[in-house]
Amino acid sequence: DYKLIKAASLVQDILDDGFNPILFCRFISTAEYVAEKLRHYLKGNIEIAAVTGILVPEEREERVKELGNAKQRVLVCTDCLSEGINLQQYFDAVMHYDLSWNPTRHEQREGRADRFGQPNTVVRTLTYYGIDNQIDGIVLNVLLKKHQSIKNSLGISVPVPGNVDQVVEAIFEGLLLRETRPTDQFLPGLEEFMKPKKEQLYFAWDEASEREKRSRTMFAQERIKPEEVAQELIQTREALGSGIDVARFFQESVTAFGGLAVRTNGSVKIDLRETPKALRETFGEPLCFEAGFDIPVKESEFYLTRTHPKVEGLAAYVMDIALDPFSDSVARRCGAIRTKSVDKRSTLLLLRLRYHIINHVDGKKVPLLAEDHKLVGYIGSSDSPSWLDHETCEALLQAEPDENISHEQAEEFIRNVFISLEELNPMLTKYTVEWGEQILESHRRVRRSAKISGTRTYIEPSLPPDILGIYVFLPVPKE
Repeated sequence: DYKLIKAASLVQDILDDGFNPILFCRFISTAEYVAEKLRHYLKGNIEIAAVTGILVPEEREERVKELGNAKQRVLVCTDCLSEGINLQQYFDAVMHYDLSWNPTRHEQREGRADRFGQPNTVVRTLTYYGIDNQIDGIVLNVLLKKHQSIKNSLGISVPVPGNVDQVVEAIFEGLLLRETRPTDQFLPGLEEFMKPKKEQLYFAWDEASEREKRSRTMFAQERIKPEEVAQELIQTREALGSGIDVARFFQESVTAFGGLAVRTNGSVKIDLRETPKALRETFGEPLCFEAGFDIPVKESEFYLTRTHPKVEGLAAYVMDIALDPFSDSVARRCGAIRTKSVDKRSTLLLLRLRYHIINHVDGKKVPLLAEDHKLVGYIGSSDSPSWLDHETCEALLQAEPDENISHEQAEEFIRNVFISLEELNPMLTKYTVEWGEQILESHRRVRRSAKISGTRTYIEPSLPPDILGIYVFLPVPKE
């Protein structure tokens, strides 16, 4: 099997250069065969695994994860892994062992490694074909090169129109049934048997490309300028939080629950062995690991984003026990501290705001549910509050306690706020309505930037807003 022997040599070169490759095959039997033979041909302590459509998605993901623990590794798979499962944290090279008859499939394959979250600055790709293989030649010359030409012209990929398999099978039929095989042609019989089919395919493909050009002009998605919706981008980033926010939450929470979170050389070493049993069960193995919170991360590190299962698990645990009156939670829905950050008593309220955005389209009402959280605050008592701006409220969240306060005192201050919510409702309602107008304007601004017209839109706030948290900051008494 000269194709396999040469492929093994190329894979060995890729491994020797420090890369961990994925080999994509067209058929299940091919992938299993290639994986088996590579174990014989490759030198060194290299872990090799085959993942195909025989496995259910959960087993595929688990096998990839196990393979990712090996120092040197090779994944052989079918196109069942060309989408869905992210592989960039484990692999940084892609080899097309079998060419796909759908050119966009090659981009999907390479996108498993060459994507956001890839810690390496270089990703290697290799298109593998035989000059004496008529099928490879057809795919390479008729499909891949035309696909690249359209992409270079338009700037995006345009899928092959119609049923690609039917077109290619017709070409193969004429090619493989030909008795004479001239040795001086790169693709025997190409002109006589492929020209009509190839021209037909190219004509349909060019038409699809032109339709895509008109579509992009019509909808003009590419004409949305970031500066036109800059406010929406800023608000989205604030709502989602950055890697710094995730790192602070994770480190402080782990430490508060008795674990260790030590920053060394840009990464954080986490040790959860002394944390509560319920939290350890939430995290699962391993309990000791290194973590990074910003791209790129090292191969040995967990990349902890706000949606990573470990971060979500910790957040869920913090929230769950915050509602348990018998727990020693690090977070509470209500609280009071004495701090040098304030000169007068200051109170923060965490609001949940709910709205219905109503769009009138073709005489029909199309409601959209919008939900947001807003932090508001005031200085002084609730009967004559001096309301704070957003920046001051955000800064108060960073305040540290500087002196003890008794449980009874804290309870009394919070109870007074709770009793006086009726007096605060007019201002909270005003905030809710004003914020709803901003949401509506953001909605309209994005639609204008996207050139979407023909709809009438208004917003209905749900009043009064929900109070999710009450936090009182008391000054430290002067001596």
